Amino acid sequence: MSKAASAQELLKRLIPPAQEAFARLQACKRKVIWGDNQITLRVRQYPKSKDERVSLVMPQWHKVHLYSEVLDRKVPLTMTNSTLRMIEDMGGLDSYLLKTPESKLKSDTASALKWEVLTTLRRKRYLEWVAKNGSPK
Repeated sequence: MSKAASAQELLKRLIPPAQEAFARLQACKRKVIWGDNQITLRVRQYPKSKDERVSLVMPQWHKVHLYSEVLDRKVPLTMTNSTLRMIEDMGGLDSYLLKTPESKLKSDTASALKWEVLTTLRRKRYLEWVAKNGSPK
């Protein structure tokens, strides 16, 4: 059995609370900035009853307000611990968004924020150029 087929089989055997959590996760997964975290399916076997249960292990999400120097405001975000550490290591929210390729962001929120940062930077550079060289004809 392939890895994808076994994962689908495990998803069918999830306990009811985990099924509800997985449904909520699927509904809002593009709103959260994930980073490298994965969802884990854990299989527990109970020796006395010979029972087997499949549960869902999700990474912790944190609601944070990070300051963007380019936008000059705090931005409310939901993200995982690893992403928050990555942002700190890269030197802030703006540098994280500018250095991370679009394909690795995996979040609609992060993509929209990256677009906003890029357009604001372009606007600032254009206004500096106009102030230096005069108005374009």
